[in-house]
Amino acid sequence: MFVSDAHPDNNQSHAVRSGQNPRIVLTWLALLRWLAVAGQVLATAAAAGVLDLRLPLAPIGAVIGVTLVSNVALVLWLRWREPHAALVPLVLLLDTGLLSVLLYFAGGAANPFSLLYLVHVAMAVVALEIVWTWIVLAAAAGCYLALFWWHVPLFSDESPPPTVQAAGQAMAFILVGVLIAYFTGRVTLALRKRERELAALREQAARSEQLAALTTLAAGAAHELGTPLGTIALIARELELAARNAGTSCELVEDAQIIRQEVERCRGILSRMRVDILEEPSDRSMPMSESDLIEHLRLDLSDSEMARLRVKCDRPLELRPLPGRAIQQALGVLVRNAFEASPPERAVSLSIERRDAKIVFRVEDAGAGMPPEVLRRAGEPFFTTKPGGRGLGLGLFLVRLVAERYGGAFRLSSREGEGTQSILELPEAEVARPPAEDRT
Repeated sequence: MFVSDAHPDNNQSHAVRSGQNPRIVLTWLALLRWLAVAGQVLATAAAAGVLDLRLPLAPIGAVIGVTLVSNVALVLWLRWREPHAALVPLVLLLDTGLLSVLLYFAGGAANPFSLLYLVHVAMAVVALEIVWTWIVLAAAAGCYLALFWWHVPLFSDESPPPTVQAAGQAMAFILVGVLIAYFTGRVTLALRKRERELAALREQAARSEQLAALTTLAAGAAHELGTPLGTIALIARELELAARNAGTSCELVEDAQIIRQEVERCRGILSRMRVDILEEPSDRSMPMSESDLIEHLRLDLSDSEMARLRVKCDRPLELRPLPGRAIQQALGVLVRNAFEASPPERAVSLSIERRDAKIVFRVEDAGAGMPPEVLRRAGEPFFTTKPGGRGLGLGLFLVRLVAERYGGAFRLSSREGEGTQSILELPEAEVARPPAEDRT
């Protein structure tokens, strides 16, 4: 049975299973019905032409015509309108009835192709709620039993030749097995894929809500604390100058300097909480070249860190519609984490390369690595292994959001004692190569 990609939550009743999509089921059903029409035409032609059976061709042709017309209507409905969930069991019941009419004119229950009832029951089990599954099963069983008493015999003595009976049973068994295995399997896979997509969308929506909450918090905190922090910094500076001019003890000067340092620390925390990845495409910054991006990263590093940063790039690259600020923030998080994880004398590597239609940013540190339980949770909001006051647990969370928002991916690779690799991938469609020139 065939399935579509409509939102199941919008139009599902109690017909299809919870979380499944009527369009997907109906799409596969339509394909199965096309095969049924083709098979019925071929089987009728073979019975009348090869086996020389006297079939009532007019009513059989009428049934095949009804199947054909109803399937055309179903396909057009799926193309132009959103299907209701109740359409799935109605199509299955219609097909059960049409199959029964065909069997009535073709030998009844003795016809080996009466096994095709099992295909409709199997599809009902896969797609429908339990009540509708039992209804389809009851309809198929009732029609099958009725065919024992009401049918048009294919042979005058009700007994087909043994070879014909054996060939028909073998063909029917193989056909039913293939249809059940293929179509139920494909429908199940399609529904599971749709469920995974919906779960991913829900997870992404939850992350967007978390980011929106974080942005609101950061904006509010910056607004409320900006003026007091500025006032404290100004007074601390004046206190430091006054203490120096008055020739008082160095301890008072040092205290004033500590106050200013702590104020700058608070400002840095607020700055790290501020993110630019929610901006709309129309608000994106101008294209930023690879060299410009590296220079912006270096501005946020100390002299010792700049000396330890090793940058590798296979060729000049220009980041086109991606906002330079968002990439700068994401890479800044990864580079800062790498420096904090590495010993003071060890270098940190940042490589930029083109691979598999993607631009790959790879940051490698020389730290102690992450145990598996920490690696699994890395990237969760507000999860951090840093000492108190050293981090908010938001850096990797924001990097992951940058990757998702711009169609890329982010992953971590780490083993204890071997350091950590942080890999940010962005689609190559977002990147263009500038005119060839040597990188300085």
